[in-house]
Amino acid sequence: MKKYLAILLSAVQFLALVSCSETEEFDDHADWKNRNRAFIESMADSCDTYISKGVDVTNATAGQMFRLTSFKLDPSKEWGRSSGYIYCRVIAKGDGTESPYITDSVRINYRARLIPTVNYPEGEIVDHSYRTDRLDPTVNVPSSFQVNGLVDGVVTALLYMHTGDHWILYIPQEMAYGSNSKNSIPKHSALMFEINLTQFARIGNNLPPR
Repeated sequence: MKKYLAILLSAVQFLALVSCSETEEFDDHADWKNRNRAFIESMADSCDTYISKGVDVTNATAGQMFRLTSFKLDPSKEWGRSSGYIYCRVIAKGDGTESPYITDSVRINYRARLIPTVNYPEGEIVDHSYRTDRLDPTVNVPSSFQVNGLVDGVVTALLYMHTGDHWILYIPQEMAYGSNSKNSIPKHSALMFEINLTQFARIGNNLPPR
């Protein structure tokens, strides 16, 4: 009987170790800060291909990438690849010709994700204005914000976006929430931020009806 109990105890201990090992192996947030920085570096590498071909915010077409310097930094200078820029991929171009100012109000469709992980290969959704699998501007209802109330990476993008533009932003943690956590967003998180600008209004004016 004692021999049987010893074998059973060993088996339980082994299963506990295996379970612990699997939990650690699939810990989505392990080494989170370094992995997020590496992810932004990989986006910078992808963007370099387009930059070398002269692609920028003024001429990028659907599927292409470009980078924008944080609105808080001097755009004439070079900054850290994984901290001073956001990297943008064009999904669709709108027909607007003007961009919001930092003092304006906007309506946007958006979905924010963390970087891809084992359990969330497309990135865990941490905030959104729509619940459909893919954005459909004909059915999704945009949310309203003051531009200057958003994280730096989104502000930077909005200052260049035109009505109808649909982009994916790859935002380093320094231009998101940095060393602070925010609801389900862990500290040191880069963000993948899908954004579609639908309307904006200058300061002192109301947003037009939807």
